[in-house]
Amino acid sequence: MASGSARKIPWTNQMRRLHGESAFADWMAPESVVQTVQTDYLNAVSWMHDSPALPWTQQWRNAATYLAGHFLRRYQSILLRQRSERPSPCYGVLRGDHDVRVRGFSADGRRSWLIDIQTGRRIATYTSETHERVVTQDMGDAAVVVQMLYEPEASRWKIEAIIQELPSSWQQHGKITLTPEHPALRQRIGRDS
Repeated sequence: MASGSARKIPWTNQMRRLHGESAFADWMAPESVVQTVQTDYLNAVSWMHDSPALPWTQQWRNAATYLAGHFLRRYQSILLRQRSERPSPCYGVLRGDHDVRVRGFSADGRRSWLIDIQTGRRIATYTSETHERVVTQDMGDAAVVVQMLYEPEASRWKIEAIIQELPSSWQQHGKITLTPEHPALRQRIGRDS
């Protein structure tokens, strides 16, 4: 697996191991790559905020620009269901302030995990026909663990999976360590295989 894809990832040889020699040690890429992960993630979030108001064909076409893997397939299946069923009279958009922290990379540099600390979260409900806001509801603060995938063909990081939403008290319990409990995190890739 490391042969073809690792050669297309320009920062693979600049990766550094952060913790010990365990099979699932954390790797970190150069700061410029970390910043690109954050920027591409925030661009994807912004697109997801705006996409419900776009025409169906534009939502379908643009999804692959920001999403990948399981997350893209799920998004597309929801779009297909919405198109085949009776149209919903409204849609919701979750917004908030984002503090994005990149937590580590796979050894081949192709995947990254981040925590999106979301404060001031609120969901606004709009009418599908006029896009007029009907109601806004406070959703409370949260932190979401996200897996990003770098696609060399597009030269962009894309949301591949939402791993979990952490409880609102997660910061009171000290440092969060990503452990290989999720199937995607259990894979040994690149240098660890």
